[in-house]
Amino acid sequence: MPSRRAVLATLGSATLAGCGALSDDAAVAGSWPQRGHDSARTGTAAPDVDGPEPPLTTAWSFEHPSRGGTSVSPLLAGDSVYVGYTDGPPSPAAGERTVVIEALDPATGDRRWSVPVTTTREDRGTYYHADSLALAGGGETVLFQTSNGLCAIGTDGTEKWCFDNVGDGQLSYQPISPGVDAGTAYVGHYRQIGTDDREPTFYAVDVEDGRERWRHEFSAWEGQLVYSPAVADGVVYLTEFGAGVKALDAADGTELWAESLPVDSAPTVTNGTVFATTNEHAAEELGAIALDATTGEVRWSKTDGARSAWAPRHLAATDDAIYYPAHDRLVARDAETGDRLWTADGGRPSADDLIESGAPAVVGDRIYVGGSAVFVIDRSDGEVLGRYELDWGIENSIAVADGWLYVNTDRTLYGLTECATEILGHCLRRG
Repeated sequence: MPSRRAVLATLGSATLAGCGALSDDAAVAGSWPQRGHDSARTGTAAPDVDGPEPPLTTAWSFEHPSRGGTSVSPLLAGDSVYVGYTDGPPSPAAGERTVVIEALDPATGDRRWSVPVTTTREDRGTYYHADSLALAGGGETVLFQTSNGLCAIGTDGTEKWCFDNVGDGQLSYQPISPGVDAGTAYVGHYRQIGTDDREPTFYAVDVEDGRERWRHEFSAWEGQLVYSPAVADGVVYLTEFGAGVKALDAADGTELWAESLPVDSAPTVTNGTVFATTNEHAAEELGAIALDATTGEVRWSKTDGARSAWAPRHLAATDDAIYYPAHDRLVARDAETGDRLWTADGGRPSADDLIESGAPAVVGDRIYVGGSAVFVIDRSDGEVLGRYELDWGIENSIAVADGWLYVNTDRTLYGLTECATEILGHCLRRG
């Protein structure tokens, strides 16, 4: 295992912000253990969680370094909100860089602990971590994809293991959080796009000790860029950019079915259906597709018009609808038929705004999604109910708790909550 540093007790800073008369800080209720909320990546909160109503306000913010990785989607479990980053000298040649996980109080932003996951001294351009946090083992283990492999930290800050799924290649910059279910993490072999030496392999890793349980070797596909898998009913569903959708038996990795499709998103699974977005590169035409989770048969396929998109995109799904970004807006479709649910103006912010490719968070009758700002959207008709601008755009996914949103930009993690009294755009009292 690479060299370690002592527990980092001084990195980052938390700042209370936003309101003159603050409500009393209380325990935060709710859990958001994976990007997309659950192992099936539905992006749908538990029924007893109610996110904040707009207008929003910043209750606290936590600044952190940004030295060689993508901004990380925050997660929430137990009494902590988690975020990761890379710290170190501006030039890697000047010294080693450290990939760090922080655990913060979700109500105040105060640090609970800070732990170095792995260190490296790379003199070539690489990403030291990816947008890849996941909580496993009932919330007792934090997983993080780094340039030295998939690493595990206990939620008390103890170091556990690193599993090498990068080898001598450079880490992909894509969001690639592992799929987690029943004590097993499911993850691909990740190298930077353009690396000639590829290893088309997909792994099942024991969360407790980091040992390999099984591996799946790709044959017809390259296995170069496998997005974050979804797990449902004993089956692992994975998508490879531009190649297709595949279903594996979660117990031993046996291939159950595979369909060649121009997908550009991580999969989402609900009610026996696998959903993904598509990108026909020749025609630059975006769309979405639904497949039978048991057979892989295509149930419907729809297009959203001609334009390219930043991949991977991410979907959210309820029993009756799916939601995903396309053309700088959010699209809603009927889960059964694929028909559009909103009018042409639904899910569309102003002309100067855009919605990014992170996973939408569905909470009751509202959807929270990031882009040029944090947007609150009405599920019924796509009306933009609220907009809250931060220091930078949001390219990753938002975590939701009862009355709270957790949003991470390039250098700052925010705890957002409801503003009960707002005058001239200034919050005087939190809800």
